[in-house]
Amino acid sequence: MVDERGDDVAGALDALSDAIERNSGDERMLLGRIHGLRRARSSGVGMTSALENEPSPGTMQLLGRILSRLMEASGTARRALARGMRAEGTSIPAIARIFGVTHQRVSNILNKPTAVPGPVLHEPDTAEEHAAEASGNRGFG
Repeated sequence: MVDERGDDVAGALDALSDAIERNSGDERMLLGRIHGLRRARSSGVGMTSALENEPSPGTMQLLGRILSRLMEASGTARRALARGMRAEGTSIPAIARIFGVTHQRVSNILNKPTAVPGPVLHEPDTAEEHAAEASGNRGFG
């Protein structure tokens, strides 16, 4: 989404905020899965069995989904912010200092084409499924 300034910072920040909000439920669910794996492990259950018997989405699915969502949204936000700052006349070294990266990294960010969204692993079909998974079924106990 391009705003009145001619950049996509607002849209990128909205997407980042949305990703973080969606991740918060998945992170709670992931924490429950990790606790379940610890209980299974301390009870002598093998990891293969413990992971195979988890409710869906399992630990590894959740982890992939969380990381994928955050990586996509943060990359989009980073590009939009760097481009917006550059359009304001901010130097590449100054952007690098603010971002905590090298000036070469900023140049790469600025030169990278706008991202095409990739797949996010196993998104819940409905808000109800996500809420049920986040609050109810935590696997193993």
